[in-house]
Amino acid sequence: MKSQFEVYLRLKPSNNQSQNAMQYQLYHNKRLQVLLPRHVKFGLVNNSRDNLEFNFTHVFDQKSTQEQVFSTVTIPVINSFLDGYNATIFAYGQTGSGKTYTMSGAETWQLRGVIPRALSYIFDEIDKRTKFQYKIYISFMEIYNENAYDLLEKRHLETPLEQWNKIALYEDDQNNIHLKNLSIHQCNNEQEGIDLLMMGNFIRQVSSTPMNQSSSRSHCIFTVTLEGCDTTSETCFVSKLHLVDLAGSERISKSQVEGNLLNEAKYINLSLTYLEQVIIALNERMKGANRQHIPYRNSLMTTLLKDSLGGNCKTVMISTISSENDNIEETLSTLRFSQRVGQLENEIRRNEKVDLEAVVKRLEQEKLVLIRELEQFQRGGNVNSNNKKLQTQQQMLPLSNGPPLNPKEISEKVELYLNERISQLDIKSVEEAQLCFEAMKDLYNTRMKEYVHELTFISEKLQKYDELLTRKKEQSSFLEQKENSSPEVEVYRRNESPQINLKKKPNQ
Repeated sequence: MKSQFEVYLRLKPSNNQSQNAMQYQLYHNKRLQVLLPRHVKFGLVNNSRDNLEFNFTHVFDQKSTQEQVFSTVTIPVINSFLDGYNATIFAYGQTGSGKTYTMSGAETWQLRGVIPRALSYIFDEIDKRTKFQYKIYISFMEIYNENAYDLLEKRHLETPLEQWNKIALYEDDQNNIHLKNLSIHQCNNEQEGIDLLMMGNFIRQVSSTPMNQSSSRSHCIFTVTLEGCDTTSETCFVSKLHLVDLAGSERISKSQVEGNLLNEAKYINLSLTYLEQVIIALNERMKGANRQHIPYRNSLMTTLLKDSLGGNCKTVMISTISSENDNIEETLSTLRFSQRVGQLENEIRRNEKVDLEAVVKRLEQEKLVLIRELEQFQRGGNVNSNNKKLQTQQQMLPLSNGPPLNPKEISEKVELYLNERISQLDIKSVEEAQLCFEAMKDLYNTRMKEYVHELTFISEKLQKYDELLTRKKEQSSFLEQKENSSPEVEVYRRNESPQINLKKKPNQ
């Protein structure tokens, strides 16, 4: 089904009470009208537009609380995630506009952000859903200067960045992305999830800049993976929730950063530029333009968020803007980008799969029961030695019972019985009993064919993975030989993929 991108806007409170604050109007908490200042600095003349309007799913004003943002934005997304759909929430805006505050929160528990509140809500909900059995896994990574690192590796607490293992990306024949050197942690309760989040935030790259005293210098992706199984059937699903805190864009001419901060800003702005290019390309393709290629591979971030931007995922964006006229250019840039994102839509589906072991086990039990009943019937004995009364009732059944029987209705009734939706079959004639046995036989044969087909598909897929693994091992052996011969050179190569330029961050 189609899922329209939802875009929310949050205004950061102004730091001063002077006339430098941005002038705006809100209409029904969905439409923002920005009143442009008439000043030589902005190049505005008398015939220039004096206001611009932007539409959003919802606009949070400067007085909005963390709880309001979470209840409005996050709860519907998490409910969809718990039902088996992939979901993504990402924060976008200039540096210092409140993205990290919105996603992670501040120092106190009352001011916690989207991610810790999401963890609490997820565990509260799975405790209520007694019909399902859940397993939860967490991973946390950052993209710093176009290099990806694991934020949940404890060794990183004691070693400098230069000694960290970079996360490597591989793509299989089905265009699925696989990550090497990224740890995945099973999480059994809310506290374990909060501890992992705090450890990752402690390791994350943060610096002080003229625009922001605690500026995030990397893009962070906090991923919750959910495995759920319906205890009343063999239906299972696997869904992922990506909670993304993007580093903020900044104008070098305004921030006046130098040295390492300047290098970080260049990488941040470049990756956000590539993100905008992907959004523009998706917009063009959606509007009917002959646009086949989407430049996901231009950056590491867009490669990792490929499914979130144009795949099987329910995606929500929280745009954060400053409320001061000094940042009006960056604010308008964020607002325009938000409008383009809001026009996109994804085709989403429930990530459902069948528990083959449970199906086989149940079918084997049904087969044994039917074989025993058939043998006893052929010997002329009772279906159950303790059920003489039932045999007498069977002998008293009429050959037919009035109007013709509908085989489709008989088949549906038998399927409900075999799936334990009803406790017994109500048989009123010998003819109906014969149709029930034929329906059981047909249903058994159909399910065995589906099972054999599924096993064949899995076997072929495993064979492809074995071939891919063999090629990767050969490539890895070749890379090791090259490194031994020239230890100052690192070679990064992916099958049929462009090379990503990775640079190391100098030790601070």
